[in-house]
Amino acid sequence: MDDWAKLLTAVAAVLSAVAWPLALFLTAFLFRDVLRSAINRIPSILDRVKTASIAGVRVELERVADAEKEDEAGKVTPNQKEVAARIAVEKSDLGSQPLLKELDRLCLEFDALRRNLPSGDIRTRAMTRVMVQMRSLSPSLIEFIDAYKGSGSAGSRLAAIAMMQMVPTSADVGWLEGRFKSDPPFIFYHAALALQNALDSPDTSERRLQEIREAARRALERVRSFSGTPDHSTVEVLKTMIAGTS
Repeated sequence: MDDWAKLLTAVAAVLSAVAWPLALFLTAFLFRDVLRSAINRIPSILDRVKTASIAGVRVELERVADAEKEDEAGKVTPNQKEVAARIAVEKSDLGSQPLLKELDRLCLEFDALRRNLPSGDIRTRAMTRVMVQMRSLSPSLIEFIDAYKGSGSAGSRLAAIAMMQMVPTSADVGWLEGRFKSDPPFIFYHAALALQNALDSPDTSERRLQEIREAARRALERVRSFSGTPDHSTVEVLKTMIAGTS
C-alpha cells in the first residue's frame, strides 16, 4: 500500500511539474497569431513613445527660448541650465541620436537665418533663439563636440560653441580664438562668451587663465582692426577678461 501511495505521489509531482509549461505552450500555440501581431507592434509603439518624447523636448526648447529676456544679451541663464539638466535626464530613455537630429535641425535653421534674413536686430534675435535652444541640448551631446568643431557649417560651429559655453572645461581656447579670424560677428561674440565662461570656471588653472586672457587680448586686437564700428558687446566681454574682472 505504501508503495502505491509513493507511486501516486511521484506521478502527481511529475504532472504538476509538466502542467504549467504544457498549459503555456498550448496557450501560445492557440493564440500564436495574436501574440505575433502584438510582438510586431512593439517597435512601432516604442517609436511612438520616442516621437512623443522628442516632441516634448522640442516644446521645452521653444519655451526656454521664449522665456529669455533681451537685456540678458544672449548669455547663459539659470533657466537654460535647468532645461539642459532635464533634457540630460531624458537622454537616458531617448538615446543620443534623436537629440543629435534636433541639434542638427537647429544648425540648419541658423544657417538659413544667416542666409535669408538681412543683417539687423530681427536676425540677431532669431539667431539668439537658436543659440538658446542649442545650449539646452549641448551638455547631453558634449561627446560629439569634435564633429561640430570641424564642420564647414557656421551653425555647427555655433553648436560647438554652445557646448563650450555650457561645459567650460570643454573650451578649446585656440579654436575659439580662431573664430575671430574666420566667422561672422554673431559667432565671435559667442566665442567671447565661451572664453569668459572658461575664465570664470572654478576648475580653471592659473596657467589656463593666462592662456585665456592672452587669447582675449589677441581677439580684441583683431576685432578692433576690422573696418567699420566693432561689435560693442564683443569688445566689452573681451576687455573685461583682459582686465581680470570678469
